Amino acid sequence: MKKVIAIIIVLVALVAAYGCGAAEASIEKEEEVPLSNEALSLTLDESPLEEPSAMHMEILVNLDFGMYGEIAALPYMSALTDAFMEEHEGSSIDFAVVSKDEALELFHSGQTQAVALTGETDGSISVANQCIGIAVHPESPIGDLKRSQIFEIFSGAINNWKDLGLEDAPITLYVTERNSASRQAFEDMLSLRSTGGISKSLIPAEAVVLPDEDSVAEAIAGDKNGIGFIWASKFYKDVILLAVDSTNPNESSIADGSYALSRPIVLLFTEELISLVEFAQSPKMENISRDLGLWPIKK
Repeated sequence: MKKVIAIIIVLVALVAAYGCGAAEASIEKEEEVPLSNEALSLTLDESPLEEPSAMHMEILVNLDFGMYGEIAALPYMSALTDAFMEEHEGSSIDFAVVSKDEALELFHSGQTQAVALTGETDGSISVANQCIGIAVHPESPIGDLKRSQIFEIFSGAINNWKDLGLEDAPITLYVTERNSASRQAFEDMLSLRSTGGISKSLIPAEAVVLPDEDSVAEAIAGDKNGIGFIWASKFYKDVILLAVDSTNPNESSIADGSYALSRPIVLLFTEELISLVEFAQSPKMENISRDLGLWPIKK
């Protein structure tokens, strides 16, 4: 009887010890919860952004294959991966935000299978165009601006409409937040960042910063002296888009490259990911691209 009791005591002790060990192991193996796309958006919105090229943020989304992209291509990359996973049940994608140079280095060294970038890149396929429109009030007498004049306006060198031959009135700048794709694209296309050391936006601190392009368009619709940048591929009520260097933003001028404030979003990929690129060129992604303010490139 004593042997039975002793055995029971030993068994109880072993169970207790195993339970404690399991609890400790559970604590030791506890992992961080991956960031969702929504969490990423909040993280970027709350983070001060001095130089996108210095940013390297891993965003885990149930790995299956890896994809990297620069911050200006983030909305497209996020929408593409979400739509692809929804369309292909069981697939999953890991993507990360890095600088353009880092993304290219990772791809060419075989450390990632796909990258999403902006601007022409050797060996890439263009899937959509970022096209910036310069918006003014419908009653504005301006119809055309030179690229150099846009730079001077948004860098603060020109701050009164009289400097452009119009009536004496201060110019009000309306811009989106520093980490928005439209502002990244706009500043990149016009070189509106300081060079050397930490890169900083040249847009004056007096500019009115708004959360998105819709808000910019709405503000300009109520301000005859206002000017701002929005996506040229979307329709906005009560504002007009200026010609840039005598060329209006439209599907034709974007396609032939004659409109100055436009650049492609491109994908570099390995042969294993041809299905992702085919999906990027599908009618479904064309519609999603338009919703993002991009001009889709039809296959």
